[in-house]
Amino acid sequence: MLVKYKQDYEKIALGLLSFTPDLKKFDRLAAELKNYTSDDQLALYLWRTEQGDFVGIVGIEIQSTYILLRHLAFTPDYRNQENAFAVLDALTQHYEGKRLMAPVNMTEIVSAWERHQGTAPAAPEKQ
Repeated sequence: MLVKYKQDYEKIALGLLSFTPDLKKFDRLAAELKNYTSDDQLALYLWRTEQGDFVGIVGIEIQSTYILLRHLAFTPDYRNQENAFAVLDALTQHYEGKRLMAPVNMTEIVSAWERHQGTAPAAPEKQ
């Protein structure tokens, strides 16, 4: 289940964001978390299991017609396609009517999710 980030979750969020390859240094990690709390176009959500444990985090940028995936990370035991797809499903349900987009480093997971959903753009016909 997606849970909107709030200040009470700061240490959990920092820990989960540290699983993101580009956020290994604490200064960079803290600055990124501050961006999410100070920019209205950015949103951060934690992923909670049915047992109530926080095991993942997703950061997005919200635009008028789309949401851009900025970060997606899980604890080692929960790093699998099923959990990633569940987060992406929840995001698109929450932001209904907005297309999910991804930067180059995350296109593989979004493309796989689109294929799984049957929403992938059709391949151009060969002539």
